[in-house]
Amino acid sequence: METYPDSLDEKLGFDVVRDRLAARVQSPLGEERLASMRPARTMDWLRGELGRVEELQGAFQYGDSVPLSPMYDLRDALRRAAPEDAYVDPEDLMATRRTLVTLRRLKKHFEARREDYPRLADAVARATPLPDLEETIASILDEDASIRDDASPELRRLRQQIRSKEEELRTTLDKALRHAVREGHATGEQATLRGGRMVIPVRASAKGKVEGFVHDRSASGQTVYIEPAACLELNNEVRELQSAEQAEIERILRRVTDHVRAESDAIEENLTVLAQFDLLRAKARFANRLGAVVPKLNDEGHVEIYEGRNPVLQLHFEGRDAGDATDGRASGEEEALPPREVVPLDLELGADFRTLVITGPNAGGKTVTMKTVGLFSLMLAYGLPLPVAPHSSFPLFDQIVADIGDEQSIEDDLSTFSSHVSNLRHMLSAVGESALVLIDEAGTGTDPDEGAALAQAVLERLTEAGARTIATTHHGTLKTYAHEAEAVENGSMEFDQETLRPTHRYQEGVPGSSYAFEIARRMGLSGDLLDRARDLAGTQKTAMENLITTFERRTQELEDELYDARKAREKAEAEQQRYEEKTEKLEKERDEFRQQALEEAERIVEEANARIENTIREIKEAQAESDATQEAREQLEDYKADLQARREEAAPEQDAAPAEADGASPAAAGGPINEGDQVVVDDGSTAVEVQEIEDGEARLLMGSSMHMRVSLDRLTRVGGPESAEPDEEDTGGNAEMAALEASPSIDVRGERVDEARRQVQHFLDDAVAANLDTVEILHGKGTGALRNALHEMLSDRPDVADHRKAPIEEGGAGVTKVDL
Repeated sequence: METYPDSLDEKLGFDVVRDRLAARVQSPLGEERLASMRPARTMDWLRGELGRVEELQGAFQYGDSVPLSPMYDLRDALRRAAPEDAYVDPEDLMATRRTLVTLRRLKKHFEARREDYPRLADAVARATPLPDLEETIASILDEDASIRDDASPELRRLRQQIRSKEEELRTTLDKALRHAVREGHATGEQATLRGGRMVIPVRASAKGKVEGFVHDRSASGQTVYIEPAACLELNNEVRELQSAEQAEIERILRRVTDHVRAESDAIEENLTVLAQFDLLRAKARFANRLGAVVPKLNDEGHVEIYEGRNPVLQLHFEGRDAGDATDGRASGEEEALPPREVVPLDLELGADFRTLVITGPNAGGKTVTMKTVGLFSLMLAYGLPLPVAPHSSFPLFDQIVADIGDEQSIEDDLSTFSSHVSNLRHMLSAVGESALVLIDEAGTGTDPDEGAALAQAVLERLTEAGARTIATTHHGTLKTYAHEAEAVENGSMEFDQETLRPTHRYQEGVPGSSYAFEIARRMGLSGDLLDRARDLAGTQKTAMENLITTFERRTQELEDELYDARKAREKAEAEQQRYEEKTEKLEKERDEFRQQALEEAERIVEEANARIENTIREIKEAQAESDATQEAREQLEDYKADLQARREEAAPEQDAAPAEADGASPAAAGGPINEGDQVVVDDGSTAVEVQEIEDGEARLLMGSSMHMRVSLDRLTRVGGPESAEPDEEDTGGNAEMAALEASPSIDVRGERVDEARRQVQHFLDDAVAANLDTVEILHGKGTGALRNALHEMLSDRPDVADHRKAPIEEGGAGVTKVDL
């Protein structure tokens, strides 16, 4: 994407977006990546980048701990390590190890979650973990980057000798110091270090009385620091051992630096991956801060914005960005003003028309609306989600060209009008079908009539070239042009004629009035002066403005009525859907209760068979006569036949007597319906209670909290009000109500596998009894052991039709959806 002019970022507010991103990157790698960030040139790259940001947004939203710290810029250390026989400092080696640990953990994290984050897994796939180098560095350095004693056997030996010699030296020094103190030669009781050698403080006047070598003198000249002669050889030995220690340390560092040098190409590639993720993190954090989403992308040049919120205004109105590291109010600072809400923007461009002319009063939001479209298009090209509704749609423009604000220049001898003409010339020479053109206050800076004519000619040329163009203006002739020309449309900013204040709401297809006289009256200009101004404006001009004003008022009234009608329709559709769902559920319950009755009859028969066989066995064991046995068997066979006949009759009775199936006596069925009566809906078999009757409809109570409204002509009375004391034998209704109240979700996070399986089994049984279609199990992500165990259990249940991972916006791999 190309942009014009060079100051476009500042004109649209993208500089604010860059600043917010800069506050969120956490390493020099990310800062450099942000500074070199350029807008997309291909749709493939844009889709990939937005996909990566969206996945990282989801990871942050659902508390997935992404290992992205610490990371260091190791490029200077790699340059110092490049020459043969060179070595780098322990601090550089420790930074290298910590960065490699971050890289390894990051790669492992997303490779293990590829199903949830496929684009991020691909992004980290090119990284090369270097565990051997990590281990090598860890083997020589402590966490504070100091060289370990066991970095090599030789270093361990040298340090042991140094500690032994230093102890011997301290003993000798202490002896010499105590002697000097007793003799009155010493000024203190503490040995010290001068020039790398251990010395004792002696009075300057007694320096000739202490055998040794003077190494230093105090600033006052009153004290000299003498190395006692008895310590000379010991000090020499310590210095020699320390030199050997340093040589061994350098040898160790060279050896490890050789390892770093051998892996320098892989380390640099890993730094590139970490820099990418640092910027991705900043984008995702900023997007979540704005409540932004990835909109739909199209190749047709269509801009469709729904519920768009200008991010610069959003951050400005909120007073401060709670996501920045600099957040917080200093002690004594004044309280911030309460945040204002950004008026959402709904705007379309590029489908039915390519050029949009926006008119309306000053400070009404024309320029903000135009800038919002430009800023959204620019942010999207940089791979940033937008604060819009998810069904919004945008193309990737090849160019964004703008003429916004005053570009007059003393140095270049440009007036305001000249600067506008310069920008227009660039637009006309460069733009094509894949360009977005923004012109603020078209036709200003010169004679109004000539300026309007020039602006119309420019808009005609841009429309003919196929560019997507938005122009703001106050010129009435451009309103007429937009109304009459093909592929050009009027738009305006709404103005409340009662309060004489702009509402900042955009209206498509409606030209706007400047409301100059109305605003002037609100600001206090006298009525006679305004009357004179109207006369000077001319009858035709005033009539057109009055016509637009009337048109806007009627449009606003129609919009309000349309809004109320839509709300009423949505409510009616919701009620209809709720009724249909309840009807379907009741029909399913009727079929299920019929099946349960059949199964119960079958169980009775099976129990009877078992009783028969048991009786026969007892008779045989009692050695009864064969005639008595035969007679008992015949009696039991008659009993079994009778039970079988009763079982076969049970099925048709389920439909024939719904009232009796629900426990209502035949004498109570039929008749007028009153509040508190038990009724069934249509041909159903489940009795429910009538709570309220109004306007030919009854409100029915189902369970303890579910209600539905049904027309009275669809109800059949099957009994009167239930008694206060429940019938001990009437358990079917209670079970049915319990089933209706089954929960659609269960949370087993933190449970052991066996306990979770048990809870989910009971949960599914209740859900099946309640005829729930879909339920969800919240088990969390963790290691995946609990999820795998539950999935195995679900696969074995015949009443589970399907189970799957929830969408990322509903929990992803941490939630399982189950179809029953």
